[in-house]
This record gives sequence, structure tokens and C-alpha cells, in this order.
Amino acid sequence: MKTLTKKYPAAKNQTARSMGSGDLEVLATPALVAMMENCAKCLAAEELSAGQTTVGFKMDLKHLAPSAMGAEIRIEAEITDVDDQKLSFAINAYDQAALIGMASHQRVIVETATFLKKLK
Repeated sequence: MKTLTKKYPAAKNQTARSMGSGDLEVLATPALVAMMENCAKCLAAEELSAGQTTVGFKMDLKHLAPSAMGAEIRIEAEITDVDDQKLSFAINAYDQAALIGMASHQRVIVETATFLKKLK
């Protein structure tokens, strides 16, 4: 299946303390999720036609190790299954030292205009 690798800096505003998800000056889990979702979204974009996008539907994440601010985070996403409008991904995250996270993720293909009409 298709794969994509992207690199992200662990920025100061992405610490667990600054994001409110913890007390430490390490990469926050919500920041790691955002990096993983972004990589999957970019990979999924190759499968879309004009007027479509994907939205996150489900993520099962294991955040395995801390990363220091300033670290370069490498995200590797792979499409593992396509089921009608649902794309499934296997995603791994690494810093310079080790594997720091693993996730299975699903995104749903939507028509942008139709989806936005659901807003009230």
C-alpha cells in the first residue's frame, strides 16, 4: 500500500505542560496525535478528487516514550485498507533516539461542501 514519511519539529508550544495534557516539558500526546493525523491526511489527499477531503474518525494510539523539545519527529504513515469511503492507516513515530509512538487511524472521505452544511 501507499506510504508517506514527514518530519515535524517538537515546538515549545507542543509540550504537555503548555497544552494542558500533563505537567512536563516533553512532547504532548495531543501534539503527537496532530502530527500523525497530518501525515495521514496528506497521504490520503493523493486518493481524493476535487471537492473532497478527509476527516479523522478513529485513532488508537500508544505514546511509548518522551521526546525533548527541539527534537525532530519522523512520522511514517501507511494506508493499510480502503473500504468504500473509509481509509485505514498504520502510523509510527520516531525521534532521533527511538520509536516513540504507534497508532492505527481511520479517516473518512467526505464531500467538503456537504460536510460543512452540517454545521449549524
